[in-house]
Amino acid sequence: MANPEMGNPKMIQRAVSEVLEQPERNGIYRLSQSDFGFQPVLDGRALRSKKSLLAGVARAFDFPDYFGENWDALEECLSDMGWRDGEISLLIEHADSIPDALFATFRQVFGQMAEQWAGEGRVCSLFLTGLEDSDIPLLA
Repeated sequence: MANPEMGNPKMIQRAVSEVLEQPERNGIYRLSQSDFGFQPVLDGRALRSKKSLLAGVARAFDFPDYFGENWDALEECLSDMGWRDGEISLLIEHADSIPDALFATFRQVFGQMAEQWAGEGRVCSLFLTGLEDSDIPLLA
């Protein structure tokens, strides 16, 4: 039986806030919806190429001008983030629109960075909507 609270924006916001208060919970999570005022947000329908995905992430996190728009540069910038205080978090709506191979690589890089930051006590999490059948845990 489905949880009647699952699509409740207040419940989703509360669950996300709890993750963002605890670096030990860093990771990648699915959400049942994104209608709760989270920022930054990217639309997965616009992230169908490596170039558009990396450019979107660079804009969302205000990467420096030297960002090289490749996987190594993404890892380098996500592991530094010295220009940005506080949490490292991102919501991608319609994540199911990102091609599988591209998404798998992005997920691997972001997941490694989330683990690294957890060890340093800094929040780093990725939230996704639009993924129904996935091994990514459903947060709310």
